[in-house]
Amino acid sequence: MHPQSISGVDVVRTGIKYGAIAGLIATWSISSAIAASELELGLPISTFYAIMGMSLGYNDFVSAAYLGFGLHLLTGAILGIIIGFVSSRLMARVVLNPYKAVLMGMATGMAVWLVLFLPITALLVQPSIQRISFLLAESFPSQSAMLSGNTGQMVWGIGLSAIAFHLVWGAIFGYIFSSLVRIKAFRVTRTKGETMQ
Repeated sequence: MHPQSISGVDVVRTGIKYGAIAGLIATWSISSAIAASELELGLPISTFYAIMGMSLGYNDFVSAAYLGFGLHLLTGAILGIIIGFVSSRLMARVVLNPYKAVLMGMATGMAVWLVLFLPITALLVQPSIQRISFLLAESFPSQSAMLSGNTGQMVWGIGLSAIAFHLVWGAIFGYIFSSLVRIKAFRVTRTKGETMQ
C-alpha cells in the first residue's frame, strides 16, 4: 500500500490484520482440498490432521485430527501475520498488484513448504511412523492392511503432493491479501478525496 495513502502505523496494522485473514482463508481452502485428496486416496477424512496430532502424542484419531486441524489453522494465521507484516513494510507495490501478489504468495508457499513442512515431516512425523501406523490401523480395522503397510510411503507421498498444496495456498493468500489491501487503499483515497472537497 502506498505510504502516502495511509500512515505508517496503519500500514503495519493493516498488513498484520489482512495477513491473518488471508492466511486463515487460504488455510481453510487448502483444508478442503486436503479432504478431497483423502477421499480420492480412499483414506478417512482428516487422516492428514490425525497424523499430525498423533505425531504430537495423541492416541485417539478424532482428538488427534482436531489438534492437527487447529494447529494447521493457527499456523496459517501466524504465517499470514508474518507475511502481511513483511509485505506491508517492504513490498507495497507488489501487494497492490494482484498478479505480482499471487506470484509473491506462491514463492512464499514454496518457502513455507521447504522451511516448515519438510522439517516437521522429517523430524516429527517420520520418527513416529510405526506408532501412527498402528493407531490408524486400530482406528479403522477395515482398512488396517492399507493403512499399516503404506503409511511411510503415504507420508512422503503427501509430502511431495504438499508442494502443489503450498503453491495453491500461496496463490490464494496472495490474491486475498492483495484484494483486501487494495480495497483499504481505495477507501482511504476516496475518504481523503471527500474530505478535501
